[in-house]
This record gives sequence, structure tokens and C-alpha cells, in this order.
Amino acid sequence: MADQNILIIGSGFAAAANLIHLVEAGIKPSQITIIGPGQLGAGNAYGCDDDDFRLNVRANLMWIWPDRRDDFGNWAKIHIKNDKGAMRHSGIFYRRRDFRRYVANCLDAALAKAGGQDNAITHYPQIVTKLSKADQGGWQAECEDGRLIKADLVLLATGNPPPQWPCPIHGVMAPLPDHANRLVQNPWNGRWLDHMPAQSRLAIIGGGLTALDAITALARRNHQGPIFLLAPHGSLPPEQADWVKHCPPSWPDAPRPSKILRRFRSYLPDLPTEDAAWQQAFEELRIDINQQWQALSDGDRRRLMRRLGWLWSRYRYRAAPQTIAAANRLQQTGILEICHARLGAIHLQAGGDETSLRLDLHDAKTGARHLTVDHVINCTGVGHDPLLANLVADGIGVPDAFGHGLRVNHHNEVIDPDGDAMATLLLVGPAMASSLGDVVAASEISLAGMRVAARLANQIL
Repeated sequence: MADQNILIIGSGFAAAANLIHLVEAGIKPSQITIIGPGQLGAGNAYGCDDDDFRLNVRANLMWIWPDRRDDFGNWAKIHIKNDKGAMRHSGIFYRRRDFRRYVANCLDAALAKAGGQDNAITHYPQIVTKLSKADQGGWQAECEDGRLIKADLVLLATGNPPPQWPCPIHGVMAPLPDHANRLVQNPWNGRWLDHMPAQSRLAIIGGGLTALDAITALARRNHQGPIFLLAPHGSLPPEQADWVKHCPPSWPDAPRPSKILRRFRSYLPDLPTEDAAWQQAFEELRIDINQQWQALSDGDRRRLMRRLGWLWSRYRYRAAPQTIAAANRLQQTGILEICHARLGAIHLQAGGDETSLRLDLHDAKTGARHLTVDHVINCTGVGHDPLLANLVADGIGVPDAFGHGLRVNHHNEVIDPDGDAMATLLLVGPAMASSLGDVVAASEISLAGMRVAARLANQIL
């Protein structure tokens, strides 16, 4: 077991955090191979260089080690000199790209401590298109360039896949440079902002944190054309309050959706949801919610999300104060209009030298309506991971209760179609949420990586 090779598929935060914990647990970096595009630790979440794409939580909640929760904040005081807008009344909200810099610094430090020639990892900037069991045992990963990589153990850390269009698109975009940015499918890199005319009419699909990042960046660029935000709930996410988490509430011994709902209703105070005391209570409910979730059957999980999902999505993912302030400014000037509407289809309308996009909407107030714009930015965040889907199609893993990811046990081991856990195929990242609960935060992903690294070190070393 001493020469066992570990393959990490993915190159975002989940991959970097797991690599840090594996190395700190004593596993040699030379035993680890990474396959994933771009800079290690960036991914979709932290790969944007734009100044206005910010973390939506305070700096002290962005940690890699549970006993060093102020490490990022302490690092930021030394290394971030040009972000005067980070401080707000409810805390410090740094840029996403600066957290990427911090993760890279931590990764470099962990590899340097490994010492000697063993501190070099192998990183292929590719995308894995297929993962299969090798004939002699272990696993074989096939990259998009045809390269084959074999490993004894695979850690899936693919993170959040890029968003897909939530509706049909009719018409073929002409292959002209001025049309290349009409439909922005993945807004996370922020590069589309440099090609957005100031007077253009924009539609932003989705009313969450990514949409607010886009609005904030457009506001700083003094965008003058109308911006239509198509929000399923007709409103923006609530702003982060200055809350302090205390003790967790008690939970029922035999969890059921009805009991969990009653606990939420009884524990949340009769106050405005913007109040710090309300958010404090909500955050306290999150402390032990994973144990309740994991005790439910698949059917009960689906029933609970039908009843509680809207509240959870809205108040779990609150916005940085900077983004709410920017959106409010654009609303006051009449540039931003929030539409309580869902998008049914997008139609390309080309006539002479003019090209526009007609959107078919279902408005909560007026019913069916049409909207004509110059650009559409997809901020829904709804993605699909083809590698995980292939693992299900190939009979290696099984889908979770919602079909979003793979089913895993509490050790992060992927479950096969026979119901057995595979000790050599692990999953850490947002895709484990449907199985394990509220585990999508960077700190929770890092904590899972720490547990996996400790267990693997006991097996390998």
C-alpha cells in the first residue's frame, strides 16, 4: 500500500483542499495526480478576476482548518491592500479572486513542507470524460485529449459544473464576432463584462448570488441600458446580517419531514427575516441539520425539500452587502427591473445588420409576455456533470435522491448498484450534498477532505 497512487479529478477548491489535507496527513505529493483545467484551487467559484465578484460570507467563515478559522482573515490583512470596499457593518467580504490567492498560498506552503523531491505533484490540465475500472484493479481515467491515467484510488472533486440553459434556444447564432457574446452561458469567469455595450438591453436569468455579482459589476461599469432580472421569486436574496451563532436547538429523535418543519417554524423568531436575530436562529438550525437529513429516507428527503426547499435556498444563500447596495442603486435609477417571471424560450431575431433576442416569459402578474433584449446572461447556476452521469450510465455508481450527483455514504465512499460502498472511489464537493446534507460551504468541503485524508493516511502509510 505504500506506493498507492491517488488520482484527484477536478481542479477547483475541493481538489485543492483535499490535496492540502492529504499532504499534511503524510501522503507524498508525488503519489498524487490531479486532472482538471485551469489553476488549481480556482474552479468556477473562485476563478473570476473581476473586482466585483465577491464572497457572500464573512472572511472568518472561509476556512480550511477548523482550528485556524481566522487564517484567511489574518492572511488578508497582510496581502490584500487594494480592497477598501471589503469592510461592511456585518463583516469583511473579500473578493473571490483573493480567496483563490489565499488557497494557492496554503497549497504552496503544504507542498513546501513535504520537502525534498517528493513535493512535486502531477497536474494534467484536462477534463476527464470517462472513468472505468481497470482490468488489473484500480481505475482508469480517460481525458478529452485521449490520455489514459491509471490509479489505485480516485477522489472525485469536480465541484460545481458550469450552468446550462434552462430553456430551448431557437435560431442559429451567426458566426460573427459581434454575436459571440449575445448568449452568455457561463458568467462565472467575468470576461463577458468587457464586451457588453453600455447602452445594451440585458436579461439576467436567475435571482441568486451569481446574478447579484453580475449586477454589481455592471453597475461599477456604469451600464446605462435597461437590465431585466428574471427572478423566480420576484425578489433579490436577503443581505447578510451581523449574526453570531450560539447553541444548536434540540431535534426530534426520530426525524420526519413534518417534525423538522415544525422545529423550523417554532425556532425561527417572529421577526423580519433581515433581522440579525432571525438569521442567528436560522444559522443555529444549520448546526446539526445534517444528522437529521442523513436519517431520512429518499422519499422523505424529497418531501421535505418540496415543503422547505424554497425557504432553505433563499435564506441559506444570503448576499454580500456590496451586491445588494449596487442592485438597489440600479433599481432607484430605473435601470434595473426585477421581473417575477420564468423564461420559457429564447428566439434569435436577425434582420439586416440588427440582431436581437426575443424571450418568451411567464410573468406571475401578467401571464405570458415577450421581452426583446440584446444579450442574455445565464445566472441560474443549474449545471450538469457529465462525468458523474456517465458513472451512473456505466453501472458504476447510482444517483442520489434527486438525481443531482452520486450516492455516497458518510465516509464519502461512492455506493455501487448493489448497495456496497467502494473504498477506492470517493466523492468530496457539492455533489455530495443530496446524500450528506448542508455540506456545500468551503469550510464543510474542507472538513470532509480532512476526514478523508486521515482515513486514507491510515490505510496507505
